[in-house]
Amino acid sequence: MCRVLIASPYQADREFLKRLFGQYFFNVTFLEDALSAEEAYQHSLVKQPDMLILDLSGSSNDIFHYKTNIVKRYPNVKVILLDDEENFKHIQTGIRCGAIDYLVKPLDVEECKSAIHRAILALNQVSLLHYERKSVTDTIKESASQMMQYVHEHYNEEINLDLLAHFMHLNKSYVSRFFKETVGMTFSSYLRHYRIEQAKKLLRTSELTITEIAEQVGYPELTYFSRIFKKETNLTPNEFKQIFQGEHTPADLAFAEEMSAK
Repeated sequence: MCRVLIASPYQADREFLKRLFGQYFFNVTFLEDALSAEEAYQHSLVKQPDMLILDLSGSSNDIFHYKTNIVKRYPNVKVILLDDEENFKHIQTGIRCGAIDYLVKPLDVEECKSAIHRAILALNQVSLLHYERKSVTDTIKESASQMMQYVHEHYNEEINLDLLAHFMHLNKSYVSRFFKETVGMTFSSYLRHYRIEQAKKLLRTSELTITEIAEQVGYPELTYFSRIFKKETNLTPNEFKQIFQGEHTPADLAFAEEMSAK
């Protein structure tokens, strides 16, 4: 489930974005709307957003202060920025502090779809934007949502395609084909990728040992975990931890703070 927080003083823009989500994406829930960056920050203290769509229109530089604090609190949140007109300073700050995209009004459907699609993929979730069939039915959305929820809730257990098929009450061959067509990779590949992404987060942000992290993401055998991790990242878990521990996000938060102080 992708939790989306929309922060804009303009009701029309908020409604436009919600209609677009409803038409082209799935497995999305909206947090309470915010009318400003400060309000968005207050909402984020109550419930964690996965995606923040933040309107910069007519704002002061304080807006990046609140945005930066949200990212500090939730390092994996994906941010899309909106603006009334192209503003070089906003573009520069947005890029430097890790925004997924910067969109100028009037909002364009295709540009918004593309930005949201990339944000959802960056969250290691599935987007049905480019699903091969002509239309994405509610049945397809519901089935994909259930499969992804199952993986995200049980990735640290000993799960396989047989268990997923049993959970879905569907034929194993059908589930295998549907998963690959919808997600773009096989069930086993996605499970491996998702587990390694969770391991990378723990290596960056926790004090757990590598053995403990391996067990937490579903790999009770340390040697096997290390081999899979290196295959996915070209680094051993220990090398990754030494390089990236303490790095929450690729955003240049120091730059954002400096800009917001001006």
